Amino acid sequence: MIDSFISFLEELMQMPVFYPLVTLLIIGDALAPIIPSETVLNLAGAFAASVGVPNPVGVIIAAVIGAIIGDNICFLLGSRLIKVVNRLDPESKAGAAITWVRRNMKRRAGATIIVARFIPWARWVATIVLGSVGYNWFAFFFYDTIGVIIWAFLSVGVGYLGGSLFADWPLLALIVGVTLGSLVGFGIQKLQVRLFEWLDVRRGVSKL
Repeated sequence: MIDSFISFLEELMQMPVFYPLVTLLIIGDALAPIIPSETVLNLAGAFAASVGVPNPVGVIIAAVIGAIIGDNICFLLGSRLIKVVNRLDPESKAGAAITWVRRNMKRRAGATIIVARFIPWARWVATIVLGSVGYNWFAFFFYDTIGVIIWAFLSVGVGYLGGSLFADWPLLALIVGVTLGSLVGFGIQKLQVRLFEWLDVRRGVSKL
């Protein structure tokens, strides 16, 4: 059964339609972050290293296009979607993301936009909050594009690394690739928190 599943994925990733599917999936993830799209990128990267398909550069390009389109749609619809954000349970993951975004946005909007790209709920909330308050679109587009490019390269690259390490065991390569991708996103978030706290201490800024 597992071999059949891997064969199915391999066939799918060999198809030219796979790349536009990646773009559409990431646009959907930007609008409704139900399934983290980086998991698909980790998977594609692991497959590229262990099986030879898909083309990792093609996946990165497809991911960048989808993320930029999706993020900007959320930004432009911010004034309407903010009502949805405000109704979310503050104790949920989405609620925690809202708190994180609003706290950091007041201090360093550019850095927050970039880092938020690595946190599924946070990137969704950040684009909506910024759009709802009339944040400069050119500044948003600039920082978001930087974050998207870094995110796409890392998501595919980390998966590729996992696939390279276990090229002879495709299933293990996929598991390791996805796991490494998740750890990278978690690590970036923690590093950002530590860095912002350190900068606040240096500047004498209260957390409140």
